[in-house]
Amino acid sequence: MNKHQWQYMFHDTKLGLKRNKGAVMASVTLLFIALCLIGQLLLVRAYITEAVHYVESQVAMKVYVEDGMAQEVAAILAEQSYTKDVNVETGAEMIASLAFFFEGRTHLLESFTDGRVPDAVKFSVKDAEMMQVIAKNLEGASGIVSVVYPQQMAQILVSWIETIELYGVLVVLLFFVVAFMMVYSTCHLAMYKRQQELKVKLLLGMNPKIVRMQFLMEGVVLGISGACIAMLTTAVSYYTVYAGIHQAVPYLGKLHTMDLVMVCSVQLVMGVFLSVLASYISTRDVIADV
Repeated sequence: MNKHQWQYMFHDTKLGLKRNKGAVMASVTLLFIALCLIGQLLLVRAYITEAVHYVESQVAMKVYVEDGMAQEVAAILAEQSYTKDVNVETGAEMIASLAFFFEGRTHLLESFTDGRVPDAVKFSVKDAEMMQVIAKNLEGASGIVSVVYPQQMAQILVSWIETIELYGVLVVLLFFVVAFMMVYSTCHLAMYKRQQELKVKLLLGMNPKIVRMQFLMEGVVLGISGACIAMLTTAVSYYTVYAGIHQAVPYLGKLHTMDLVMVCSVQLVMGVFLSVLASYISTRDVIADV
């Protein structure tokens, strides 16, 4: 196409969008919601994955023991080849460490002072990959009440990821379907309103591909508009919500700028692809029939 054809196509695209302001706004809004949801889903997944990696890298374990067994269990663990840095933490010490969180609510803290908090033995292992095996060997051993180790939290985080992905993807798919149908309806409505005009253009010898390209450009504009708003929202949440979480718990890892770039790229590509596909399908039969 030459320069004049491009100028004509852009001018016609602009007019087409102005003629259907309501449908255009609805399409952009639905695209924004769908793309914003997929962006947040990807950010949450990336953050939880970072947290899982951090938790799995920890080498500290804790076993809660029966009354009077702390020193004996600590001595046995200190002799094992897989342990290092064995320490005893009494129930009273644990309660004292929790006092900060119960400031101003001493009645809640007092509920822990009736002997229900057992003593514990904390120790580090030389190989984090052996934690699950060590925990299984210690569970049920004489004098040991329970075993706590980081991989348990990692398993919980992984289950969170799976749940978020399951329900998140279902919701995103629903909005994508609705957004697709809305973009399709917008382009279809635009062609219906200009059916006589399109007939004249084609009868005068205008290339059907150029006519179709005009509506595909409308789809591109819709996709980019929805994606840009979604990317802006994603960036704001990245620099506020996730940055705040990192400041509060920096040891759980953080999202990197490249994560944001990747998520925004996905939003832009998906927004444009969805809109162009809907536009193309809506024009395929109509332009062939006019």
